[in-house]
Amino acid sequence: MADNNKISPTQGMDEKRYFLDKRKLGELLVEIGALSQNDLQKALGVQKGTGKRLGLVLSEMQLISEYEIAFALAMQVKIPFIDLEDHPIDADVIKFIPKETCKKLLCIPIHKKDGGLHVSMADPFDLNIIKEITFITGLKIYPAISTATQILDRIEKHYHLEKTVSDVAQELARDELLEFFPETEEISPEDEFDELGDSPLVKMVDLIIKNAIKKGASDIHIEAQEKQVRVRNRIDGCLQDTLSLPKSALPIIISRIKVLGSMDIAEKRLPQDGRIKVKAKGFSADLRISTLPTYYGEKAVIRILNKTGTFLTMDKLGFDPENLSTLRKFINRPQGMILITGPTGSGKTSTLYACVHEIRSDDINLITVEDPVEYELAGINQVQINEKAGLTFPFILRAILRQDPDIIMIGEIRDLETAEIAVQASLTGHLVLSTLHTNDAPSAITRLLDIGIPPYMITSTVVGVVAQRLLRKICPDCKESYTPNPEMLSLLNVSHQNAPSEFFRGTGCAQCNNTGFKGRTVIEEIMTMGHKVRELVLSGAGTDSVREAAIANGMTTLAYNGLEKIRSGVTTIEEALKQAYQAEE
Repeated sequence: MADNNKISPTQGMDEKRYFLDKRKLGELLVEIGALSQNDLQKALGVQKGTGKRLGLVLSEMQLISEYEIAFALAMQVKIPFIDLEDHPIDADVIKFIPKETCKKLLCIPIHKKDGGLHVSMADPFDLNIIKEITFITGLKIYPAISTATQILDRIEKHYHLEKTVSDVAQELARDELLEFFPETEEISPEDEFDELGDSPLVKMVDLIIKNAIKKGASDIHIEAQEKQVRVRNRIDGCLQDTLSLPKSALPIIISRIKVLGSMDIAEKRLPQDGRIKVKAKGFSADLRISTLPTYYGEKAVIRILNKTGTFLTMDKLGFDPENLSTLRKFINRPQGMILITGPTGSGKTSTLYACVHEIRSDDINLITVEDPVEYELAGINQVQINEKAGLTFPFILRAILRQDPDIIMIGEIRDLETAEIAVQASLTGHLVLSTLHTNDAPSAITRLLDIGIPPYMITSTVVGVVAQRLLRKICPDCKESYTPNPEMLSLLNVSHQNAPSEFFRGTGCAQCNNTGFKGRTVIEEIMTMGHKVRELVLSGAGTDSVREAAIANGMTTLAYNGLEKIRSGVTTIEEALKQAYQAEE
């Protein structure tokens, strides 16, 4: 434990304010106009007979609310006031102060920041409380003021996890539950799950999924840890803590998920995969479930494919206007192959759907082959891959070519057989749209060569390649301008004349869950298969040579577009460096 003699419990605060006499609370409230002198005298008279704290007496007499007391004190002594109703509490800091200590001292840790622990208290003027928390944690304490009622309520929610589960079950009983439809009938949920009964933890699975869909999460992670079960949602590409449950909840939750996904609940030693459809009022989604045995127990990851969610149109993708115009020229060609590239989670499928949505019409036959179908589009023939049934990409593509298609969208080119059929289709008068996993646009050519497509076939079919990344956007509610340090600026690798004049970041707020980011946008580079690029591909030139030719032909790189997003105040330096610049290393 740290030597608390070296830690001042009021370090960074005005020492004089911390030695305010608690008995002067009434005078302070009168001084700032929150209480009349007459009401104060009445409350002091009641206090003498009961021995209660003055703040409690004032609240019970309804002369002033505890919220008003806390807010007035915070304004007077320049200590932060925190309304715990909508203020997030970091799950990792709960461990610093035991539950019983929090209840006794009427305090709760909020987050660890600035080299110390930020703690919300009902009475931050009591030096003995500050000293005790400092001794327990070994950390510098930054106090804030909240009401005792709010503190006790949050203690129950964060420390009494079993009670929270029951409360959630009651809440769900008043709300519409999810309907689950397993894709296979090999396991009957009614038969296999009777032993779990109506456990609140069974209904907790409903809540976890509904909450994730409501927040726009793409994935749910249910993770076994030493003393708890952690639930995290991937929102805007980053995992965020959502819920902590007691370790005893893990077997029931995992079993429930396995039953819904038609998986073997008895098998805990091997990874498993499952699928399930879920419906409720207002939405329908496909869930892809994966379980993995870990050191502390099984982990489950649920991928959410929200079929009723709205997908972006081309105008709302976030593309640079000139690049958007180039992409529109691509998709309005009568034949050829257009490739969308990028790593997993870079928004390739969204761009494909936006393209398909724009070019669909009643006078063309547009067929998609997907694994899985993520959005249902009216007027489009969509086919879903089913490996177990033999419906593979090559098998379906051969069948599609006999269906008189005009345009074919292939979810992903994974192997030589799929690539050969796609190339053959584009050579015989079809427009083919598909995706590849590559870092940038020129690398798509290298990828096709590696798969086994000859250079002359690539130059004859590929119209253009779009490489893209998703960047988190700065939260508009906590956006501020700032001056980055010289080291960070140097990483941008731009001249002083070309550097942005102003930089922005998000400080973190309740609207963005203290991340500083809310929503995402795209950066892209579009390579047109011009004459020079075709010559280089046919001659066997490397990726660097192809990239230089593409830039000379007008391609703006991912890094350039990332810099433009910084310049316009859409994203931060760190986010652009992470997503755009690493692609060019």
